[in-house]
Amino acid sequence: MRSTTFSGCSTWVGISLFSLLLLAGANSSWAYDYQDEGEIAPTRGVVALAKRISPAVVGIRGWGVPSEPQIFDPEGGFPDPPALREWQGSGVVVDALGGLIVTANHVVASATTIKAFLQDGRALDAVVLVKSARDDVALLRVEPDTLRALALEYPGRPDVGEPVIAIGNPQDWGQSVTFGIVSALHRSCPGIANSDLIQSDVRVSQGSSGGALVNLKGRLIGIVVARRSGFAFAVPVDAVQRLFLAAQ
Repeated sequence: MRSTTFSGCSTWVGISLFSLLLLAGANSSWAYDYQDEGEIAPTRGVVALAKRISPAVVGIRGWGVPSEPQIFDPEGGFPDPPALREWQGSGVVVDALGGLIVTANHVVASATTIKAFLQDGRALDAVVLVKSARDDVALLRVEPDTLRALALEYPGRPDVGEPVIAIGNPQDWGQSVTFGIVSALHRSCPGIANSDLIQSDVRVSQGSSGGALVNLKGRLIGIVVARRSGFAFAVPVDAVQRLFLAAQ
């Protein structure tokens, strides 16, 4: 009788252990299936994407004398004498064969001399073809010389929560890449008449104006023109399309 009981217990223990092993295997399989390629590919792809699109983003520097005088003595109202100033920002090559670069208008609005600094170290002279104060964007032209361009997204309306990459030249540090999401659409920002801006939480700072806001397909969805309260604001590619039409 005892032998039979022991045998039955052994059988039950064996079945239980086998069930636990099956459950553990199922849990492992579930965890593996949950992190399939469709889930983790976007994160992995950011590295390759940044390498591919970075050559199309350039540094922009402009030199000139501001049209509005700076007041040195507010009480006396005496303006500072005219002085040469430098503005720094970023730009995006949007037509490699035509040598066309889009940047923020406030970077080049008062500049009489403009240069575009490529990722490979080249410095190219640039001229303003057309600009839009409303959208705060300007279209520059450089001598086409082995340039890389970003394609524009059509239509250029991202979704809230969509992952995006920003590339620019902040603080004269050189090119920097940041990653985030679209936080809101149809935003406005002081100093910019366009109230249809893309708000994202990508980190940008001074010198990033004119940089690229890119989706995970590697297409340009906006030009960064402002930052406020930790958010970046970009003009949608519709504004770039309007520059193209005005330049024709």
